[in-house]
Amino acid sequence: MHVTAAAPTGPVAPPHLQPLPDQVAPVPLQAPVGPHAPVAIIHEAPQPAAIVGVQGVMQQLKWIEKLVFVAIFLALYAIMRK
Repeated sequence: MHVTAAAPTGPVAPPHLQPLPDQVAPVPLQAPVGPHAPVAIIHEAPQPAAIVGVQGVMQQLKWIEKLVFVAIFLALYAIMRK
């Protein structure tokens, strides 16, 4: 006798939100302790690198501003055309 599972009647959760199968158990994480524990090394970014980063962000913001401007005018054109 072969038994199959009934199809779900309600909404099905996406795979990343479904519960894990019973065979999979979470593994507890343990931080290394003692004199040989890894230590994060913090590197200071040189000043010119920070300026380039800010300039890149400003350029992206200008592009977003242009795209929003075009989108608004296209929406107004579509409304006025009706």
